[in-house]
Amino acid sequence: MIKVTELIPEGFGLAEKPEIYRVEDGCLSMKGKRLDPMKTEEERLVLKSNVKGVFPLKPTILYLDENGRYKSHEPEPVTITVKELGVKGWLKGER
Repeated sequence: MIKVTELIPEGFGLAEKPEIYRVEDGCLSMKGKRLDPMKTEEERLVLKSNVKGVFPLKPTILYLDENGRYKSHEPEPVTITVKELGVKGWLKGER
C-alpha cells in the first residue's frame, strides 16, 4: 500500500493522526506497508472542523498489485455532518 488520498475534507484539520504513518497534504502515507491477500489495516484519524455543514469523504487508496502495477480503489463514500453545538440543555439536559 502506498497511500490514501483525499482523506481530509476541505475545511477540516487533523486533530490526531496514527503514530506510525505521516499525513501530508491531506494524504496518509503508508510508508510502503505490505498487506497479505485478504488482510486489512485499520488506522484512526481524528478530524476537526471550525465550520458547520455536510462534507463528503471520498478517499482513494493507491497501491501496487502483486505484479508491481499501480492500482487504486475508491471505497464507498461517506458523509460527515458538522453541527453547531448548542448551549441550551448542554450541561443539564432538556427540562
